[in-house]
Amino acid sequence: AADTCVDAATSAPLPLDVGPCADVLAQETRWLAAIAAGDVGTVEAILSPTFKHVNSDGQLLNRAEEIANMAPLPFTMNPSDQIVDIAGNTAVVHGINTLLQGGQVMATERFTDVFELQNGQWMALSAQETAT
Repeated sequence: AADTCVDAATSAPLPLDVGPCADVLAQETRWLAAIAAGDVGTVEAILSPTFKHVNSDGQLLNRAEEIANMAPLPFTMNPSDQIVDIAGNTAVVHGINTLLQGGQVMATERFTDVFELQNGQWMALSAQETAT
């Protein structure tokens, strides 16, 4: 399924190529690439001070723990089927993340990421993955 975006208050479709949906999806892509590359500086710039992460093993990590655990990964993360709900300065992204290594699917996870527009940048407040 293609990515979609709606205004959470009205369910009205929003464009994916411009505006908040495009910006949120670009930040999502940038974040996943930075995680895979072990790019601590970029991840630090994306995570809000109060960031929380529930990983696919059910562990709750705070921002400091998330950053401390970073290292380059042997796989890439490929989001698809993303549904973006924009609620004012908050965006919720639901999607599927396919982890690929050497062209092979290592895992598939359903994810929810929450972003807030802070000083003109979409900052990650929360992330959760569930293995599928």
